Amino acid sequence: MRTRLKSFGVFSLSAVDLFAAAMGAFIVICLVLMPDYQKEVRLEGHFKFIEELANQAEARLDESEQGMQRRLEALRAEQARNAQMQNEREIVSGALASLEKQLAAASQPPPPEAVAEPVVDPGPTNLVTFRFLGLKTDQTRYLLMIDLNGYLGQYEELMEETVRRALESLQPGMEFGLLAFQQVDAGPRLLRWPENGGLAPVSGRSRAAAMDFTAGLSGQYGGSSPLAAAFEEAFSSEAGAIILISDGLPNPAFNKSLPPSALVRDITLNNTAGKEIHAVTIGDYFKYRGTVQFMESLARANSGGFLALAQ
Repeated sequence: MRTRLKSFGVFSLSAVDLFAAAMGAFIVICLVLMPDYQKEVRLEGHFKFIEELANQAEARLDESEQGMQRRLEALRAEQARNAQMQNEREIVSGALASLEKQLAAASQPPPPEAVAEPVVDPGPTNLVTFRFLGLKTDQTRYLLMIDLNGYLGQYEELMEETVRRALESLQPGMEFGLLAFQQVDAGPRLLRWPENGGLAPVSGRSRAAAMDFTAGLSGQYGGSSPLAAAFEEAFSSEAGAIILISDGLPNPAFNKSLPPSALVRDITLNNTAGKEIHAVTIGDYFKYRGTVQFMESLARANSGGFLALAQ
């Protein structure tokens, strides 16, 4: 029996050849575009990595800002604690100093009363012509400065008694005047006796008039102490000795913005005539450490004496 030969159509072989050619072209195109595809894949990976780094940096920045804020708050709290501890130390130091002063004062005899010394010649002399609880000077013209700040309102009686004892120490042939001062809303308030701003001869009548002026200051205490303005007025006086009666706590806001030590230098520089300045501290001078220091420094820098009086 004869075997039948298989026949292949031309169209079928052509289709296979076409498909093979297309596959080959596709493979070639893939090979050509493969580097670009790999670059794009790598770029996407880089972008994701950069984005992750940016997120991490932003998170660390937020944590840093929060940490800085926490450290700043801790620093402020520590500063507040240090300030509180400093205030407590000053209070304790002041209390200890007060106790030491009180113990020392208790062991000492009371100060002598004012003693009037006879004066033969009221003119300039090297003899001590004025004594007031230990203050000594050979001047014959005096100006008493009376501080009317609000803190001294509780010491009105002591202030009046201090002025009275000072006036009783003056002797015939001398001259004196009074200058009361305080800071009010309108500015420094300066009150003079005699009203013309001069000095009055010592006599029974002038002492009585000066005490009436001092008694009339009762109820007028208030405000602060404009010491700079008060001393400008005092330096224009003919007095050779100035006696400041104050609590010794000037407020820099009303004294050219100067702290106490700088205010002492300013007053001393303005004392071009070389007037003596004596300082008398009134009130609870143990309570504030700077009180005695300011008044002592002011007196020492201007050839004066210092004393403190308490009720």
